[in-house]
Amino acid sequence: MNADTITLRRFTELASTRQTLVDLYANVRAELLHLPNYQVSTFTERLDRHGSEPGWETVIAYADDEPVGYAYANTIEPGNRWWTRLVSPAPEQYTSGPTVAIKEIGVVQPWRGRGIAQRMHEHLLGARPERYATLLVNGQAGDGKVQALYEGWGYVVIGAQQPLSPDAPQLNCMGRLAASPS
Repeated sequence: MNADTITLRRFTELASTRQTLVDLYANVRAELLHLPNYQVSTFTERLDRHGSEPGWETVIAYADDEPVGYAYANTIEPGNRWWTRLVSPAPEQYTSGPTVAIKEIGVVQPWRGRGIAQRMHEHLLGARPERYATLLVNGQAGDGKVQALYEGWGYVVIGAQQPLSPDAPQLNCMGRLAASPS
């Protein structure tokens, strides 16, 4: 399993990728599916909502035509609920214009640790018109390793959000320039 054999494909229509994304999610989050916020039905509801929002786009990673990872995002504007749910306001540079919000990133277990998530992330951001990117992360996920990974990609914590679901953990809102930092 060589990460150099990975092909990245970009899609802007949910209908053509919906089942692939649902199947990938179920595989990526298999150990968490018993938790209410991680159930496939909950993800599917979020995916359908996100897929209908402006600027929705996904990148799917394939190994020999088999999907092994995904990342998707959409555009959020000033006043979007992404921003209004923050415990304290994010810096104005992120909230004053359109920002790309990374909603999901996942890689199936055998392919993790090979840089595929970052490749999908950068490919997704590479064609975006927004100046800034943002994402939400459970700061406790992977004993903090997930947040540290995003920090390695140039993200910094810009706020915190408590999702509406009582089963969801508080999330750290992170941001960076959408173009890869040099």
